[in-house]
Amino acid sequence: SIMSDIQRDNRVVSLSSRAGIRNSLVTILDQLQRCQKSLNEFLEEKRSAFPRFYFIGDDDLLEILGQATNPTVIQSHLKKLFAGIHSVVFDEQCQHIVAMCSLEGEIVPLRNLVRISSLVEMWLSELSVEMKETLKHLLYECLSAGRKGNVDPSRYPSQILCLAEQIQFTEDVERALKEQNLQQLELELSAKLEHYTTVDTSSDDQANSETSVLQLKLKALILDIIHNISVVKQLNQAGVTSADAWAWKKQLRFYMGTDKGCLIHMVDAQFSYTYEYQGNAAKLVHTPLTDKCYLTLTQAMMMGLGGNPYGPAGTGKTESVKALGGLFGRQVLVFNCDEGIDVKSMGRIFVGLVKCGAWGCFDEFNRLEEAVLSAVSMQIQAIQDSLKHHKNSCELLGKE
Repeated sequence: SIMSDIQRDNRVVSLSSRAGIRNSLVTILDQLQRCQKSLNEFLEEKRSAFPRFYFIGDDDLLEILGQATNPTVIQSHLKKLFAGIHSVVFDEQCQHIVAMCSLEGEIVPLRNLVRISSLVEMWLSELSVEMKETLKHLLYECLSAGRKGNVDPSRYPSQILCLAEQIQFTEDVERALKEQNLQQLELELSAKLEHYTTVDTSSDDQANSETSVLQLKLKALILDIIHNISVVKQLNQAGVTSADAWAWKKQLRFYMGTDKGCLIHMVDAQFSYTYEYQGNAAKLVHTPLTDKCYLTLTQAMMMGLGGNPYGPAGTGKTESVKALGGLFGRQVLVFNCDEGIDVKSMGRIFVGLVKCGAWGCFDEFNRLEEAVLSAVSMQIQAIQDSLKHHKNSCELLGKE
């Protein structure tokens, strides 16, 4: 009615003299505000059901919820929710997800199919669980194959190959220390390095994408083995004879626990591997500085604190944090802080991180405005207090 009046006569004077216009506009505004409040509550409900939704904007979330069974829309948003999953493979009817794919083209078939339904938060949660279960199972398989000496790199994801290699290396070092036989272990690792560096990846029957995926896997394995050889050399030079020696305790050590769980130790700190799919991006090269950074960060986490790598731009601060998160099988989210970020958006990020158990890396943290920095420090303190006292929950934004 108001719009049709405007169409007939678009002068402001005519509209303002219309009977009851003020009351009508107040009523419409009230209804709009109620709608906005209900929509915000609905989105919050969905975010609580699937906490990864905290890391995407309202527009993206509305598109996902509105197109829950549309494969094209799903594909475009998956990479925002899962760091390693760039896309997924559907069955012929587009009813089930059968595999996950990384940006580099690595394809990992899921153990159980994930059925697509209109309840998007339900099947995305299923995908998250299935991703972890698949990787758990593949690690167990890869370790069994490794003990028989017949690991086929093309059969396992890069992440699992490297993790199995680290678990095997930890076992081998502790056995060699017991038997006083580190020299022999160094020879075995050199032979393994020789084997991986001479693998022919230029076969004609393989597609180009498969060949490049295999090359990335081998590069990651070679980097790990070179680092492992240097660790054994350090232990040899230090004359280490016990697994309790500092030179060994300060290394990242990987152990296979019960129920296919993997545990990571560094000095006295202990962490569980969380099987977040990492894809097969190029790995960070180990240096004494990254080892020092890992040691500092792990000890800080054990004490319920965070870390603040410091240095010039482009020296690898963010990449080191991401690499450590990858070694722990964690989801690592990087946020660029600038003047545009307010307390509310930071609070939402923190709630998402706490509910997901993910790591947050805040670049340019010092660029936040003073008032925002003050409020954010209170939220960080609440999270750290809960971590220090091993609580299962913490209070953020007035909610537990």
